[in-house]
Amino acid sequence: MQDRPPRQLAILTPSKWWVTALLIGLLFYAFALPIVFSSSAIEGRAAADHLNYHEPVIHTFADDWPRPDLSNYHSATTPLYHLILAGVEVALSPTRRGMMLVASVWTLALFTLLASTIRLSPKQAIPLLLPVVASMYVLFPGIWLLPDNAGWLGVFAILVLSLRQRVSWRTLAWSGVLLVQLVLIRQIHLWAAGVIWAAAWLGSQPTPPGHNARNIESHHDTIDAVAMIRSLLTISRGRMVRLGLALACTLPAFVAVVYFVNLWDGFVVPRYQEGHHGGYHGWNPATPAFHLAIVGSFAPFFAGYLLPGFRRLCRNPGVLIGAIVLALMLVVIPETTYATDLGRKSGLWNLVKAAPVIAGHTSVVLIVLAPIGVITIASLLAAIDRRSAWIYLGAFVAFNAAQTASPQLWQRYHEPFILIMLALMAAAVVRARRGADEASPVRLWQLLGPALLGCALGALSIWTVLNDSPAVPLETGDFERSVDYEPLI
Repeated sequence: MQDRPPRQLAILTPSKWWVTALLIGLLFYAFALPIVFSSSAIEGRAAADHLNYHEPVIHTFADDWPRPDLSNYHSATTPLYHLILAGVEVALSPTRRGMMLVASVWTLALFTLLASTIRLSPKQAIPLLLPVVASMYVLFPGIWLLPDNAGWLGVFAILVLSLRQRVSWRTLAWSGVLLVQLVLIRQIHLWAAGVIWAAAWLGSQPTPPGHNARNIESHHDTIDAVAMIRSLLTISRGRMVRLGLALACTLPAFVAVVYFVNLWDGFVVPRYQEGHHGGYHGWNPATPAFHLAIVGSFAPFFAGYLLPGFRRLCRNPGVLIGAIVLALMLVVIPETTYATDLGRKSGLWNLVKAAPVIAGHTSVVLIVLAPIGVITIASLLAAIDRRSAWIYLGAFVAFNAAQTASPQLWQRYHEPFILIMLALMAAAVVRARRGADEASPVRLWQLLGPALLGCALGALSIWTVLNDSPAVPLETGDFERSVDYEPLI
C-alpha cells in the first residue's frame, strides 16, 4: 500500500495582499472598538501608561503649541509621536476615544505593510499574521495611546526597503528619511541603521534562477560557512561607495539622537534618568538568551516552515552544532534567573520563576528553549536566498545589541519583533519553494500552526482585558491631568 500524500490546499494568487490587509484590519477593529467605547478603555497596564504618561504629554505639548518644551516631559521616548497627536488635538480637539481612533492608524498601516510584504494568498498570509494581530504587545498599543506600533511601523518599513533585491541611491535615501522619523518616535530603534548599512554592503544581488526547493533539498547543496563569510567580508570599490552613501543617509538620524542626548544629558529625559521605570540601571547581558527562548517557545507553531532549511543544516553539522553551542553560551554565561530589580520580569520570565534554576544562576527554561530558538532562526534563514538571510540575521543581531544596552528585559519589547520576523521569514520560505509566480500547494498543518498560536495569544489578550483592574495614578500626578482633560467614565 502506498503512503497517503499529506493533505494539501490550493493556494490563491499572491496578488491579493489587499484582501489580507482588509481582513486583518477588520479583525483588529472588531477587537479594538468594543474596548475603546467601554469602561475597559481605562483599565489595565496599557491604559495606565496611556493615562499616566502619554496622554498628559500630548496635552502638555498641545497647551504649549507651537513651541512645546521637549527638555523634560513625562515619557521616556523621543517626542514625535506625541507631537503629531498634539497637533491633532490643536486642530480637531478630539475626545479621548477620538484620539485613540486617530492613533490606531499607525497600527493599521503596520498590518497593511506586513500584508503587502508577505505576498502570499489570504489563505496562507492571514494565519501567519494572526499571532501578530492577537499579541497583546501589538494589540494594546493599537488601542491605547502608546508609541510602540508607530515605532514598529518604521522598523519594518526600513527592513522592507533593505530586502529589495536592487539597491539604489533612492532606496538608501528613503531608508534614511524613515530612520530619522523612527528615532524621533523611539530613540532605541537607532539600531535599524545597521540594517541599512547591511543592505548597502550586500548590494543588488538578485536571486539566481532555480533557487527553489529542489536546490535547497539537493544532497549536494551544502553550506560553506567559510566561503560565505569570506564573500561577505570582501572589500570592493562598489561596496565602499554604497556604504559611504548609506552612512551619509543615516547620519541625520544620529544627529537627531545626539541632539536629544545633549538636551537631556542622557538617553532619556532627566526625570527618568534616576530610577528609570523601576529603580535599576545598566545593561542586561541575558537579553540574547531571553530573545532566543521566546523564539523557541513559538517554534512548534512554525514547524511546518522549518523542514527545508533544517534538512540543509543537518547536511552541514558544523554550522548546526556551532549555532547550538552559541545559544548555550548565551544562556550559561550571564545570569538568567527571574529578578524584578534587574529588569527580568513579565512574560516568559514568569515561567522561569516557577521552574528550577541551575546553581542559582542559569534558568532551565532558557537552556532548553534558547537552542530551539536558534535552530528555528537558522532553519528559516537556510531556506531563503542568501542576501535576504544576511539582512534578517543582521536585524536580529542589531536589535539584540540595542536591547542589551537597556536595563528592561521585558517580553513586550521583544515579542512583536519576533512574531513579525517569523511571519516574514516563513513567507519567504514559501516563496522560495514555489518560485516567483508559480502556484503551489500549501500543507494544512502549515496553516494550523500559526493560526493556533494566534488563537492562544488572542485568548490571552481577551483574558487580560477581562481581568484587568482600573488604572491607578502614579506619583507623578499626571494621571489627574488626564482626568481634567476628560473624566474617567
